Amino acid sequence: MDFVWQHADALTAVLTLLLALGCCRQWLLRYKPPMRRLALFALVLGPSWVALRMGTHLVANLYQAVERVLAHSFEYNFEFYSLMLMGVVFMGLSLRMLQQAQLLSQGRSRASRQFCHAAFALVALSAPTFPLTPVGLLPTLACAVAGLGLAFLYKPVRQLA
Repeated sequence: MDFVWQHADALTAVLTLLLALGCCRQWLLRYKPPMRRLALFALVLGPSWVALRMGTHLVANLYQAVERVLAHSFEYNFEFYSLMLMGVVFMGLSLRMLQQAQLLSQGRSRASRQFCHAAFALVALSAPTFPLTPVGLLPTLACAVAGLGLAFLYKPVRQLA
């Protein structure tokens, strides 16, 4: 188990790339959307990174809490509550972004509005944490990558003919 905790960053990076590539490949083969592949990859990469990161964040905090419970030193306080709440909210927003990205790949262009709403909510919640910890800026950067993907997602009409 020690190996997993020491290499959690590398494992989540590899899993993020695999998840993003798998989603893009599946959606491109299933829906055959008229969109740029690299832009779709960028659109999926940001939210999938945040979702997997927050998943590992939740697992790590729960694991530490269980260790403390077994050692009879667990103290339920606002720090534990806020860390868990942040993980759940960020993960929920990123999963919402992934859901909207799938709808976009199906050709439902109205999903871009809900995608942007979820991205702005994630930025609004994560950017203020930057002065407390530099890691707080990473979900904002992931949303910026996804936003770039959204901006260049659809091919121009003249390329479709």
